Amino acid sequence: MNAWKYAEEMLAQVSRTFALNIKVLGKNLRKPVLLAYLYMRMADTIEDSPDLLAEEKASLLEKFSQAVKSGGGNIDEFVNALPQNWKNSERPDYALCHNAAVVIPLLSGYPEQVANAVKKGVEDMCGGMAEFSKRREIRTDGWFTIENEADLDRYCYFVAGLVGNMLTELFCASGKNFSEKRQKKMRELSVSFGLALQLVNIIKDIREDSSRKVCFVPLEFCRKHGINSVQDFFSPETPQKKKNSIMAELIQKAKRHLQDAKDYIKTLPRSEYRMRLFCLWPSLMAADNLRVICEGGNKITRETVKKIIRRTTIFGWSNSWIEREFSRFLPCFVS
Repeated sequence: MNAWKYAEEMLAQVSRTFALNIKVLGKNLRKPVLLAYLYMRMADTIEDSPDLLAEEKASLLEKFSQAVKSGGGNIDEFVNALPQNWKNSERPDYALCHNAAVVIPLLSGYPEQVANAVKKGVEDMCGGMAEFSKRREIRTDGWFTIENEADLDRYCYFVAGLVGNMLTELFCASGKNFSEKRQKKMRELSVSFGLALQLVNIIKDIREDSSRKVCFVPLEFCRKHGINSVQDFFSPETPQKKKNSIMAELIQKAKRHLQDAKDYIKTLPRSEYRMRLFCLWPSLMAADNLRVICEGGNKITRETVKKIIRRTTIFGWSNSWIEREFSRFLPCFVS
């Protein structure tokens, strides 16, 4: 089996959107980012499995993290601990986990700075996912909820903020014209860049998440507006005005992080045009999705996605254009 061919094929199966987005990156950067995405998707598959208890998830996540950290030296321990029915499953994410021995060793072919950035991201993600899996199982009503804004930030860090950190290290290791001043500013904004995308996804998917008893709206926000439980938040008997006030707080939080995402992208060197596009596409799509949601819609259209890609390809080098474009999509940036 050709390991890189398998990795490319699996990326297309587990995420068509990211498989398209990653193609804009240069070859030297694209492959480690591809591996990082696959590894994190594997961790997410474990955390999201409805058939595993929290302790089982924590054990698997630890074994997986150690396998990545060691470059695949103890990969059999992880693979052998996977549920038996994943072995011949038609689900690509289960198959990817079962074939971890194909993709994990590929990281060893990269410089230490690159490999360590990916390993650190995977280690932090696995630890965070294990923590939140245990917290969900403790609840007697079966719901996964977030207590307060700090709790939300912590959760978003483990699933997205650390990705911002990892990308920053990969960008700096792989690109040119990254002065110490530029790197410092990028590191100051990298977590917020990741949180911006995650928060918009949370807002967009609130109703869908509730169908599996998951709610990322902090209970702190709910209580502030007279709603005492997540069940009451989704109850048709709860006044819509209260729900709107709660969502407005979450939307304003997302807007603030999108401001940081915009500044992060503007900090990338103009010469690293592919990096800019890689970050611009999801960020502008998130900004416009938030605008659509604020106007009562659900999400942007495919035609809008194509338009964003076309316009950024032409103008993405310009910081003044980036500033105007974010304002055009989301004119009410400041609360």
